Amino acid sequence: MNPLIKYWQISLLVLFILVSLIAIGFWGIKFGMDFNGGTLYQIELQKGVSSEEISRIATIISQRVDPSGLKDATVYPVGNQYIVVQLSETNPAELEKIEGRIRQQGKFESALNGEVVFTGDEILRVLRGDNSYGVFRLSDNAFEWSLPFVLNSTAVKSFKEKTFHQCNAVSFSSNGTPVYDCEKTVFFLDKPNALIVISEEQFDLDSQSLFEGNMKENIPAETSIDELIEDSQLKVMIIDDTGAIDYNLAKLALEKTSNAIVSFDAPQKTIDDLNSLGFSVLVSEKIEEKPWIWSTLNARQIIRLTDGITNEDVADITQAKEFSTLRISGQRETVQEARADLEELAILLESGSLPTPVKTISKETISPSLGESFASNVLLMGLIAAIIVALIIFIRYRTINLVAPILLTGFSEIIIMMGFLAFTQRPLDLAAFAGIIAAIGTGVDSEIVITEEIMGKTKTSHESLIHRAKNALFIIITSAFTTGGVMLPIILFSRSLPGLDKLFGFAVVTIIGAVIGIFISRPAFTKLVESIVQKKEREELK
Repeated sequence: MNPLIKYWQISLLVLFILVSLIAIGFWGIKFGMDFNGGTLYQIELQKGVSSEEISRIATIISQRVDPSGLKDATVYPVGNQYIVVQLSETNPAELEKIEGRIRQQGKFESALNGEVVFTGDEILRVLRGDNSYGVFRLSDNAFEWSLPFVLNSTAVKSFKEKTFHQCNAVSFSSNGTPVYDCEKTVFFLDKPNALIVISEEQFDLDSQSLFEGNMKENIPAETSIDELIEDSQLKVMIIDDTGAIDYNLAKLALEKTSNAIVSFDAPQKTIDDLNSLGFSVLVSEKIEEKPWIWSTLNARQIIRLTDGITNEDVADITQAKEFSTLRISGQRETVQEARADLEELAILLESGSLPTPVKTISKETISPSLGESFASNVLLMGLIAAIIVALIIFIRYRTINLVAPILLTGFSEIIIMMGFLAFTQRPLDLAAFAGIIAAIGTGVDSEIVITEEIMGKTKTSHESLIHRAKNALFIIITSAFTTGGVMLPIILFSRSLPGLDKLFGFAVVTIIGAVIGIFISRPAFTKLVESIVQKKEREELK
């Protein structure tokens, strides 16, 4: 009987080879920076920080640059004010998104009635696996993104206290239940530490625009500009056509910050007067279709509270329920825009805020250090090694029938590992290449052990063929689990320990190679060897 039909283990191996070839053909192999080059960022922070903080900042930036771990990114601090990022990405659109994430300090705040309710640092985790996480279709031109998250105990208590009874009963429904008008929370991301100076004309335009609402910017109707400014907790100065500034207000602001952001239509006199007081002035242009004050304050969402959240059904705050899981949502016209908003905010909340802002970012292209010649040389050396292994096996067992299964199994493992890299789009960098070589070497070693256990004992042992195969597989599985135990700490701690991230690709591919060996290739190879030994033993009995 054909071994492919007789043994399901061999059929499984063939199936995985076919699936891997399809994955390679459909997605292709994404080569890492060592082969295709990439991009280097040099990031300068606004001030020098301690060694602990610079390591923390490097970790945060690493999570922002490569949240999925698929961009072959290396992030490391230089001194106490610089961080270098190397990644295997050259797509201009993707690089623009990454640079935008790096530039953002990521300071997230929820405000209500001029007070901070909670910050991004008090968010324990984003619930990516929750049913409410994702993008949902509201209509043909409206998609809602939803991001649930969990607060720590301090934020839970603050949220309960500051939202308690923040609704007013304005009427009653037909069944007699109260209808509430509730306060709104405002979410800020990287709110500026600056005096905000706006012209009278722009203030009136923004007031009207906010009151009308803008669902594309997550601004509900009847939003009050005064309440928005109150929640920002920033000093805002309104100037008339003369450009005269309020010196008292300016001096109060100067006690907390030396930065001033002025509207694009402010007279030069305003800028000169602020400069004379010691302010560093930035003129902020208006973004089309957005209220100037909204974009300048970096407000992101306004969400109205509900009577359930504000505990209107209890009279005493000690009886109020505590909510640890909350949700931020927003709307966009297309599903692509909604997904982009959701992913960007999720990455920033998961990575946390930078202790100090980024001052400058310089970028340059990295040329490949190895290139195609290296890959060709490695393939040639691999072919030579395979021929040497085949000769050793032939000399040891005096049969050509064992050479083909060992070589075919080794090549099948390479194909399946490459299929895994193609499916996950993990880049094939030097570390991953080393992992493949290590996995091949371990695989050939395991196959020789299996062959020796099954075939080498035929003349010296009366054990059954099945028992010999079990002994061989036990040795191989033990070896594979040992390999996994050694590599697993590298995967778990590579993002938090500088330098260890360079071994991440090696560890991942080595473990994947071990898993492929345990569950797919080794069982199939064992059945092939059993088939050869059974045939040999039958011939000897004749």
